[in-house]
Amino acid sequence: MLHLCNLAVKSQSPTVEVKQSFTAFADYLGINVNSRSLKRLSDQVNRLSAVHMRLDILTRNSNTTFKGDVFSHLMAHLPTSPHQRVLFPSVVTFTGEFYSSLIQHAVPLRLDAISALKHSSRCLDIYTWLAWRLRMIPRGKTVTIKWSSLRWQFGEKHIQMNGFKRHFKMALKQVLTVYPDANVEVIYGGIALKKSLPPIPSKDRALLV
Repeated sequence: MLHLCNLAVKSQSPTVEVKQSFTAFADYLGINVNSRSLKRLSDQVNRLSAVHMRLDILTRNSNTTFKGDVFSHLMAHLPTSPHQRVLFPSVVTFTGEFYSSLIQHAVPLRLDAISALKHSSRCLDIYTWLAWRLRMIPRGKTVTIKWSSLRWQFGEKHIQMNGFKRHFKMALKQVLTVYPDANVEVIYGGIALKKSLPPIPSKDRALLV
C-alpha cells in the first residue's frame, strides 16, 4: 500500500503502472521472496483489491461517518516463480476521494525505516502515525496520549493493559531508532508528544511518501 501511494504521489495521477512486480518491491525491502511467500503475497494483493474503509467520529453531540473504497481498479500481475520476469505492468487506479486525500495529506516516510521495521506491523503503524502526528503539534505545546487511547488504537482486545504497555514500549523504542528526531517520551499514564521534524524534510520528498 505504501508503494502504491508513493507511485501515485510521484506521478500526480490516480492511475499508476507498477512496472516492476510486487515481488520486486518486496525483494527491494529485503523481504524473503520464495515460492511459499508468493502465495501469501498473492493473497494479500487480492485482499488489498477489496479494501473498503469506514471511519466514525463520535462526539457527545454528533456522529460523522465516512465510507469509501480505496481502489476503483486494480490489475496485478504476479509471477509464479520468484525469478520469473513480469511481461506486463500492473495497473492500479485509486478512487477520486482517496486520491484527493492522499495528495493533500501524504507524509513522506523513509524507505530505509520501512525496511528496518518490516518485521512488525505495530512498529510500522507507530512510525507512520508519529510521522503525521508530530508535525501537527503547535510549537511549545505538549500533547499527552493516555495508555487507554493508545491501546484502543494500536492494541488488540485480548491483550491485557500491562502486556500492551510492554509491547508498545518495545515497538516505540525500535521506531525511535529509525526516527531519532521524534520528540516522544514515555511518562506516567501514557506518552508525551512535542513538535518534531518530519522523517524527511519538505524539500526532499523523493524517498517514499
